[in-house]
Amino acid sequence: MRILKQFTPAQKWIVLLSTMTFLLGLGNLGSAAMAIAYSVRLPGLPTSVSFRYLAAIGVFWGVAYLVCTFGLSFFHPWGRWMTLAAVPLHQAHVWTNRLLFDASDYARQTYPRDLILTLTLLLLFWGVLNFPTMKQAFGNRQGVDRQR
Repeated sequence: MRILKQFTPAQKWIVLLSTMTFLLGLGNLGSAAMAIAYSVRLPGLPTSVSFRYLAAIGVFWGVAYLVCTFGLSFFHPWGRWMTLAAVPLHQAHVWTNRLLFDASDYARQTYPRDLILTLTLLLLFWGVLNFPTMKQAFGNRQGVDRQR
């Protein structure tokens, strides 16, 4: 915790977002692992989406979020831009899958709650990363690299 005392408040927010991004990446990789496990244990199970597809998108988004985590953690400007692109693209992908492939009434009943969670996530990431002091935290990183 001593290292956090060296950070500015803006950098602490970025560390918090990078932790959240890391958890999103792990969650997607966990989904991929579960899809692979289900495809092995239940190969004949009829589903609206194949387990291979679920595993592939889980790996893709998991790796994308882990790369974003790296960029945010080290205050790389590309990490900010990649995160600003990855979060809404992932949410659009999730909602597209839900609208196309949800087969149960219960899944449809959770739409309002999930929409609120999606909007909260988008507002958090876009709000924090577009705040002027946050942009400066990434800008300072560029200045440090140029001086070396």
